[in-house]
Amino acid sequence: MPSFGIMTDIVTEELKEELRKKLGREIPNVLVEFVNYLPPQVLAYVRANDYTIYVNYEQYMRAKRMGYEYEYLYVILLHEYLHVVGIADEREVRRIDLEMVRDKFGENSTAYKIALNLADPRDIYLNESQRLGGKPNTFM
Repeated sequence: MPSFGIMTDIVTEELKEELRKKLGREIPNVLVEFVNYLPPQVLAYVRANDYTIYVNYEQYMRAKRMGYEYEYLYVILLHEYLHVVGIADEREVRRIDLEMVRDKFGENSTAYKIALNLADPRDIYLNESQRLGGKPNTFM
């Protein structure tokens, strides 16, 4: 499989620095490996105690052909990087991912739309209610 080092290196270095600032600690280096055995709904994954992020090659190529390779890699790698640094809860990772992507790219970006599609519907609701009322509407 061809190497995708330049773009993944750029994104992982950015993520490492942003996570270091956000979490206030050193962030480990990760390897990114593209694999072609994942079903379409699995965009990437990490194994426990492993510093390799396995990215779905077919979905990555789809994003690349559509012209949003950087944004796609940013969202997907950020999500998996959050798992690597020790956040196991999927909903929490998706919430942090959405927040960091919104802060970096804005709400009208392709990256934010990708992160929004991955977010838990409850967090989308809370996010929207906070925007309307200034604080999260926790009454459901």
